[in-house]
Amino acid sequence: MAPSGLYGRVLDDLGREIVNGDLPAGSIVMADALGARFEVSRSVMRECLRALGSMGLVEGRPHVGTRVLPFASWDLLNPQVVKWRAQSGQYVDQMRQLLELRLGVEQAAARLAADRIPEQDAAEIRAAALRMRDALEADDSREYFAADERFHQLLLNGTGNPVIAQLSGTVGAALQVRRHDMRPGMHDMTRRSVERHLQLAEALGRRDAGAAQDAAAALVEETLQEFEALQSAGRDNPPDLKRSSR
Repeated sequence: MAPSGLYGRVLDDLGREIVNGDLPAGSIVMADALGARFEVSRSVMRECLRALGSMGLVEGRPHVGTRVLPFASWDLLNPQVVKWRAQSGQYVDQMRQLLELRLGVEQAAARLAADRIPEQDAAEIRAAALRMRDALEADDSREYFAADERFHQLLLNGTGNPVIAQLSGTVGAALQVRRHDMRPGMHDMTRRSVERHLQLAEALGRRDAGAAQDAAAALVEETLQEFEALQSAGRDNPPDLKRSSR
């Protein structure tokens, strides 16, 4: 769950400034100066900087201040970092990178889940795919991606592998951004995607590991191809907004 209240607002603003490059790598920031700027207490500001430090965005330096760290230090799987990158000009790059990760992970997850997922969760995965179909018919992108997020959360958790399951927060963060983002390529809803989700859900229900792996590979591969096409078209920062998917 994302931080809320005053602390959440300051953390969100600072995180976006670092990811956007408004606070470039190597910059030195002082907690007191930031506290005055955001009109928050020293304790709130220090807590924000500690949180950013845990994500690899900043590093405290005794007697100097807090240094903004380069991209190579960031925790790119942290859901907050995923959200900030998706809201920036990096969004197409990030989606491609995450999809390349998912292409490998979700094939393995589908094969494992076909053997291990509880019956109730397998039924809920199918229900999530049906919700996606209904949302497509109703032209409701928010419901579509809410159901998509739940589908993949259940899939990764269904592996019974806690390391794989931890990636559900990363995938969920990317899908949450797509739920609200109107930029091209971010929330196109397609019947083909719904069919792929249903194929995977049905394979899991049959306990067919091979079919589940193949369906997961096809689902992610097609989405990856869409983002590669977007990237080739040079649309990292499109000026107009449109409806997007998966």
